[in-house]
Amino acid sequence: MYAQILRQTSCLPLTFFLLAPSHNILYDSFPPSAEEADADDLSESKELILSVLRSSATKRDARNYITKFSSAPTPSRSLAEEKMMRKDFTKKLLNSVSDAAGGFNLYDSAPIELRSMTRVAVIKIKAVSFISDEKMSDIGITVARLARLGLSPVIVIDPVEDIADFTIGHYANRKQSKDLTELSERIANAIEKPHKKAQMHNLTSATFKTDEQVSTQGHLHHHKIRRSRSVAKAESLPALFTQSRLSEPIKWTLPHLLLIAITNKAVPIVPPLVYIDGVSRYAFASADDIVYEIVSKLSGINEPDVIAVDKVIYIEPRGGIPSKERNSGAHILVNLEQESEDILSELHSIEKSDTHIANLNSFRKVLAVAPKTTSGLITTPEVAGLQSTRNPLIYNLLTDRPVISSSLPVDGRKASSHTTTLLRHGMPVMMFYSEEGMYFPDPASTLPWQHSPQIFNGLKSVAHNTEVNLDMQKLVGLIENSFGKNLDVKHYLNRINGHIAGVVIAGDYEGGAIITWEYLPNGSKVAYLDKLAVLRKNQGSAGVADIVFKAMVMQLFPSELIWRSRTVNPVNKWYFERSKGSMKLPRENKKWTMFWTGVHSRERERLADYAQVCSSIEPSLK
Repeated sequence: MYAQILRQTSCLPLTFFLLAPSHNILYDSFPPSAEEADADDLSESKELILSVLRSSATKRDARNYITKFSSAPTPSRSLAEEKMMRKDFTKKLLNSVSDAAGGFNLYDSAPIELRSMTRVAVIKIKAVSFISDEKMSDIGITVARLARLGLSPVIVIDPVEDIADFTIGHYANRKQSKDLTELSERIANAIEKPHKKAQMHNLTSATFKTDEQVSTQGHLHHHKIRRSRSVAKAESLPALFTQSRLSEPIKWTLPHLLLIAITNKAVPIVPPLVYIDGVSRYAFASADDIVYEIVSKLSGINEPDVIAVDKVIYIEPRGGIPSKERNSGAHILVNLEQESEDILSELHSIEKSDTHIANLNSFRKVLAVAPKTTSGLITTPEVAGLQSTRNPLIYNLLTDRPVISSSLPVDGRKASSHTTTLLRHGMPVMMFYSEEGMYFPDPASTLPWQHSPQIFNGLKSVAHNTEVNLDMQKLVGLIENSFGKNLDVKHYLNRINGHIAGVVIAGDYEGGAIITWEYLPNGSKVAYLDKLAVLRKNQGSAGVADIVFKAMVMQLFPSELIWRSRTVNPVNKWYFERSKGSMKLPRENKKWTMFWTGVHSRERERLADYAQVCSSIEPSLK
């Protein structure tokens, strides 16, 4: 039904949108012509994309964004003009990302226009009345930018801290209804008519700072973005949901009002009100329940190529979910399938954590019904309004990653200042550990696994204390897919069997690691990362590598871990950032670089022994 409504409303003229009943369009000047608006939007969008990708993104980030948000040529341009624009912008884009020297062909997919598919970002804003006018305007500018970059924002108000005597499930009196209307208008004005200071800052040639803003000479380096317009239309929609009685579940009875607004490039603003049919009155609902209803219904559409929920964002004063490991700074990335129970246990031991517990439970519920690719963000109003390439809302849209990686070592000086959490429904993670050394079965063997007493299968996983069988065919497939080479299975098993210290398997063999025990000359053991593999389709953006690496170094082997990588491997930058130290191996093995990490690593006493271990490993990939 929703897909049909969306297709119908996408063709409605602007006059219908302006005159539709029950709509409250909040602008007081005649909008620019369609041609002027499209040209301005295109110019600003391209410059914003380039600025963010230039700051720290990779070729894969650029390719993923382009693939997701590009579309076919528009009828308004000739095919030759469209191709030339795409070609020029693609060259500029590829030259701007950090490792684009090799180049790749995106001739037909530069982000000149957006796809016909609608990608929705549901954004809940809490404590609106406590946000300053200037910061509210900055948030409005961020929302407008998300729209220009291909998302369709939907704002849900959470007035639990704004309205006196606000109680979920109670009728709204006249004063409360008036207060809620004022909150809607304040958000709409921030989107459509930014505060004078923010508007002046935004509509001039303002400066976007990046992490590389200070050079070795101490001079500032900036990426400038010309902003022609950063305002959008907004529309308050107070009558979307109904209940037969207060105790009944919420029903989304007027979806077409939201879809009309979205397809006409307006930002819907949804207050947490439900219309009670039996008494013809409005009552307050939970903003989290409104978010869930929107996400679940849009995600349940049978034609996912028409509309999809891409992001769910909570902007609230307390920010992301706190982590003791990060000195009460926010968790960076939460894999709900693996970490939610542990995080809940930790939150119950932290004072004044009710809001964070509610947010975590809300995202567990919402992301469980959303597409697997949907990500969640929790951040503060200050961060959501950042006029910077490191604004996590913008950065995550273009890269599908958090601004910093969750598997990076925790820096005590900076950890407590991080206030944004990225959440995914994610994937389960199996972890196995053996002090004595485990065995893998030969996938070519016909011997039943239960008759082989020393094989891996039947051991209990570290995380769940349950017996799990390992699928060797899938594990070998994961390794070969990740490295793009065939594995000499017999040679590999002969080398590692009896020495397997640990194994990490993420999801349905979407990522994994194999760690072995290697022996130093003094007879002591050291954990050696033998294989770290991620399916190519998940490399870079899905966070699988971070999930696997974090499980390995923070849970299985926090004390000490060494590994090696070919010196020319482009992944080495990622390894450098996550290691305590590195060293090129001696001349006869100069094609390898060695890394080490861990709270009790012995590089001061055993560096030469580390190098000997890493130099002696025979490759098993053909």
